[in-house]
Amino acid sequence: MSRAEPVARPTASQATLWSLLIGNFVTGIGVLMPAGLLNDLNAAFAQDAATTGELIAYGAAVLFVEAPLLAFLTNRIDRRLLLTTALMVYAIGHFASAFAPNFATLLLIRVLMIGGAAVFTPQAASAVSVLVPPERRAAAVAFIFLGWPTASAIGVPLASLMGGYVGWSAAYLIMGGACTVAAIGVFFTLPAQLHVPRLSLATWRSVLTSGTITAILAVTLLFIAGQFTVYSYIAAELKSRFAAAPLLISTLFAVYGIAGVVGSVVSANVIGRLGAAKTVSVHLAIVLIGLMLWSASGSILSIAVAGLIAWGYGGGPSISGQQARLIGAAPEAASASVALNTSVLYAGQASGAYIGGVLLSHTYPLWTGEQWMGVVSVLLLFAALCTSLAVRRWLRS
Repeated sequence: MSRAEPVARPTASQATLWSLLIGNFVTGIGVLMPAGLLNDLNAAFAQDAATTGELIAYGAAVLFVEAPLLAFLTNRIDRRLLLTTALMVYAIGHFASAFAPNFATLLLIRVLMIGGAAVFTPQAASAVSVLVPPERRAAAVAFIFLGWPTASAIGVPLASLMGGYVGWSAAYLIMGGACTVAAIGVFFTLPAQLHVPRLSLATWRSVLTSGTITAILAVTLLFIAGQFTVYSYIAAELKSRFAAAPLLISTLFAVYGIAGVVGSVVSANVIGRLGAAKTVSVHLAIVLIGLMLWSASGSILSIAVAGLIAWGYGGGPSISGQQARLIGAAPEAASASVALNTSVLYAGQASGAYIGGVLLSHTYPLWTGEQWMGVVSVLLLFAALCTSLAVRRWLRS
């Protein structure tokens, strides 16, 4: 009897990594697009900014629950089938959103379709953990997550521009088409029968009770909440503080996003040398500086732009660095830990959007609601940076 031949390990081609990057690109646009369309949706459905911000807050709250739950329920499914289906659900949801007759219907569709985003981002990272050898894993994860800052640089500004000049419905229709194209790309570039290590309840329990993973997740929560306290309402702030027209608003979204792409490209090239923990801490410090400039800029546009550039430059690398940090901490449980990080990321979006909405909709002593938003965002980022540094020092000791 002859000895069985070893099963060949599937590998990631450049086409595979690019298709996952594009999938993250359309996923990122869908999650962030309501921020770019905020003023147009306000006008179309006669809502105020705090109410329209519920598209981000409620969607993120659902993502918080669904990301780990769906990671567990779909653990045995072929990654190619799973990721393709997730993008098609997202596509159908965007097509349906274009014809929403009122705000309540638009919100309901978003809550239903957001499961596609809950699946795609973490499970794309888990697929990379199987396809790429350990020494290239951090760089590969950072590469596919370039889709998110690219979404900020290109997708959200374009959506904002379309909302101002051809209508919000057109933005949703184009997004539906883009998601369909991304789904086709994923289907034809990922290997068939691609499975990640199956995760038992014991594995989930070990991840949930790990002090290291919990501390890393706390960094994500604080950092994202601080950003989205302000980011969710940037369009409204630009309009009120600078009387910005749609073209200027979309341009500034692009400035923020392009800075994120540059930061992510630099990070992808240095994370292997610096390590994920140091890379995250450096970029959190840059985000903190950016938010301080944005919050203190008042009606001075040049300072606000400088703040957006620094904020964007540090934001993208911090997200991908956190994912790489978790995969490095427990490679065998990457599917679970990355799903939890995505869940916590969306919890940060939901809580940040909620905090910003509350601050905008009330009056306070000393400062306006917009000014308090800046103060709260800076405090949350400072807490995230301190936590990141403490975790790094704790692990090294």
